[in-house]
Amino acid sequence: MGTIDSDTPIAERKSIKQKRSFSFRLRRSRPGDGGSTHSRNSNNNSSTCTNNNRCNSPLTATSTSMKLEVPNSAASVSRRSSIYKKPDKDDSGLIHIVRDIDLPLMTFNDQYNVEKVLAEGCFAKIMLALHRPTQTQVVLKAVHAELTTTQEFQREFHFNYELSHHRNILSAYNVAFQTKDYYVFAMEHAPYGDLASNVGPNGLHENACKLITEQLSSALGFMHSKNLVHRDLKLENVLVFTPDFSRVKLCDFGATTRKGLLVHKVKHTWTSFVPPEVLEIVKNERFHCLPSSDSWQFGILMFHILTGSPPWNAADWVKDTQYAGFMKYEQRKTTKIPDNFRKFSTRLMRCFRKYLSYDPEDRCKVTEVAKYMKDRWVECRITASKSATLISPNPDQDSCIYLNQKDCRHSADENKTRLRRMMSSYGLESALDQNAIRKRVLEWLATCDANFDTEIESLAVVDVTN
Repeated sequence: MGTIDSDTPIAERKSIKQKRSFSFRLRRSRPGDGGSTHSRNSNNNSSTCTNNNRCNSPLTATSTSMKLEVPNSAASVSRRSSIYKKPDKDDSGLIHIVRDIDLPLMTFNDQYNVEKVLAEGCFAKIMLALHRPTQTQVVLKAVHAELTTTQEFQREFHFNYELSHHRNILSAYNVAFQTKDYYVFAMEHAPYGDLASNVGPNGLHENACKLITEQLSSALGFMHSKNLVHRDLKLENVLVFTPDFSRVKLCDFGATTRKGLLVHKVKHTWTSFVPPEVLEIVKNERFHCLPSSDSWQFGILMFHILTGSPPWNAADWVKDTQYAGFMKYEQRKTTKIPDNFRKFSTRLMRCFRKYLSYDPEDRCKVTEVAKYMKDRWVECRITASKSATLISPNPDQDSCIYLNQKDCRHSADENKTRLRRMMSSYGLESALDQNAIRKRVLEWLATCDANFDTEIESLAVVDVTN
């Protein structure tokens, strides 16, 4: 191809430029030269996989006898063999590439002894099993094949596996297969269950809450550094490994999505944990996935751990008065602290204001809770009235529990009224007849007069006078 000189005619220059651009387009369209078509042909009979055509190798009889690798309990998670190429430390973009994997068809009894079912929901079943070849106790998560696609299952397994090297994220083993009705992968076992089974009706101790939130903020911060959003943070998705909560791990990455992608609402989750901007989305409408939704759910989780219940049922101004009261306080339209937040310290209220801000752009990062770890979270509030009776005067406790007798009288009356209504609905009469009570008292007095002994009474009078 000729070069363009100063003496070259104008018409010839245009012809040379057109040839160059044409040859460039041809070079970009050649297979295997960086174009949009990626061929993985190993022989003449192999299929070609493109971006629009995902190919999986057909299941054969030999694939059912494939040996599943399960590391023993003493092996380090970071040293286990991987079916994926381990991403470089400075290249977090590879974690977003969900690769196709071959899922061998088998049954649970081929290599596992299923001991019991730990939990079962709408989409999946969690089972405790023993892997016979290695004598390793694992947890199998079986997702219903009718309710999910292969791509969705591979995405959850991929994110869980690639994030497993964080100490506060549940480890997923290099085991994935399918049965007739389920897609299955293996995880480590949490001996103390999830956080929902450990949080009582009155919540947990302040120190325990600090331990849990510190570990969860580390796990979520690690995910956000990889541009991933969990999107389904709740008590059931936090597993406990020690009774003192010094080791908890985040799990369930079925809703995990890359930051900035358009997504739908998470199905079958607690409404109290849904951020207001997501709750306002109409059905089937998509929205951008942002880490601020994790910050909101993290704040709700902190409140739930400290009190034993969420602060409101739904982030709705009209339908939920508790949420409306907090939003007035958060937006500084009133100085009145909501009743369910009164026991918290000023520093913790400032923290809640940052996490539970109505505007997603004003919410703080999940790792900002580290600034409040040295502060007191729960204050001892004792009323000065005489009707306040201290139940637990121990100064070492984080909260002093007191009982206001006047309030208790009102609550007792309300309970009596509620009981009377319930009994009347079943045809039971609970009203007391005052005339019958007076009659029984008079009969008892008459009985006492009939049994009166004059000699014993005279001796008692003599003793008193002496």
